[in-house]
Amino acid sequence: MCHGFTPLHDLSTHRRVLRCTCGNLHVIWHDLNFALNHQEFSDLQGLLRRDDPQATQADWALHTGTHGTRLWCGATGVTFTTSDFGAFRHLILHAHPRPLN
Repeated sequence: MCHGFTPLHDLSTHRRVLRCTCGNLHVIWHDLNFALNHQEFSDLQGLLRRDDPQATQADWALHTGTHGTRLWCGATGVTFTTSDFGAFRHLILHAHPRPLN
């Protein structure tokens, strides 16, 4: 169970990236909470650095269509509006966690 968090980057109290005492990185987007290890977070950053609306990287995939941008992690996905996806991308790309040793 997670007990303590260190903020790494936030856009608001409902849009943030936190380092947990367990070592995971929590990506909070309103009611969505991805608890990612360092490699999973790094893979997500790599995916979002690419300029490809249909990119894949490790377990992550993007699909941009008429209804917005879908971000998939394995079989779980979330759809963002264009402006929300831009904000989400900014949030992830501006968090700079260091791996725990």
